[in-house]
Amino acid sequence: MAVAFSSRAEAALRGRGGRMTRSRRALLQLIERAPRPLSPRELHRELRRRGTPIDVVSVYRNVSALLDLGLLHRVLGSAAVRPCAGREPGCHHAVVCTSCGSAREFHSRRLERALGDVRRTTGFSVQEHLLELRGLCAACRSSA
Repeated sequence: MAVAFSSRAEAALRGRGGRMTRSRRALLQLIERAPRPLSPRELHRELRRRGTPIDVVSVYRNVSALLDLGLLHRVLGSAAVRPCAGREPGCHHAVVCTSCGSAREFHSRRLERALGDVRRTTGFSVQEHLLELRGLCAACRSSA
């Protein structure tokens, strides 16, 4: 069973000497439960709406730390972030709905094999990669 994002993030932040305040825990849970990727400003606005005392600088600082730890990924062309599923370090594939903004991470052995072919033919030593596919999710397709 996969470990929840908030648990992995809490452990990683504590490992870096970070304290787990109520505000930080609320931020981690919001990121984990959000139906779509949110920007730091959207995260701050939602936390404030819920009554969580946190300033926007703290949100940006936490998001930056989580990005550095590889626990969050930025949606390409956006300030929004999404949690990493955490299954395989260094490879990040996602599908993002162009209508509602929802995103899901996915892993594909076939895709990894194809990327291995690219590494071999180019001679590159690739440390990581990011692939983001865009389209309409099932809910948006059915309501169109």
